[in-house]
Amino acid sequence: TQGRLVHLLSQNELWMYLHLARNPLVVDVYEQYAVPLDFSLSVAREAGIKHPTHLHVKTPAIQTIDFVAELINPETGEYEYHVIAVKHEEEHDLSFRTIEKLALQEAYALEYNMKYHLVTGSELRTELSVTLERLYRHRDLPQYLATLSQSWLSNFAGALTDSPNEQTAHSISEASEITGCSNWVGVRIFYNALWHKKLTWDWTQSLKLEMAASDLEVCLND
Repeated sequence: TQGRLVHLLSQNELWMYLHLARNPLVVDVYEQYAVPLDFSLSVAREAGIKHPTHLHVKTPAIQTIDFVAELINPETGEYEYHVIAVKHEEEHDLSFRTIEKLALQEAYALEYNMKYHLVTGSELRTELSVTLERLYRHRDLPQYLATLSQSWLSNFAGALTDSPNEQTAHSISEASEITGCSNWVGVRIFYNALWHKKLTWDWTQSLKLEMAASDLEVCLND
């Protein structure tokens, strides 16, 4: 999705996209992926499902899949495709009609040898998702900051070692002063390093910079 507008229709879709965007095995993501109408009509007839239609005019409506993700299989190195349906409700709370519509998407995945996943709101409503939304805008650094970030991270690691119980914001400020950059540049590098997993933290917690780095379990990812 690099360099193009991404169309997301709910908060849960946003969070799902962020998890995919941060996954280094993901090659590309296609959102609102259209299932060919002739395919969904055929499956609906065979399964005895009333095919969704446009309101009022009652003509068949094209079904869209929330995400189709192209990934690299870490064991084989081969490319594979995953169909991902995102729903606010838990699986056992889905209406019968929603289950019928999802069956059309699952049939498409099966036909084209794609792996099908249903991801629910409770899986996405996490502190990690909220933090990824905060980090996403800092995922890319200009080249001069990308170069500077190596020195900054080294100085930040030193600050953590010297004063692990200081506020995380203080360690960021100290590393920035030693590196010779502004505090805001240091914050950008910090967020970028978290996004790219150069730094880790306890992602079950809210990322509050006034907390001690030791409490957040912030450290370099060796």
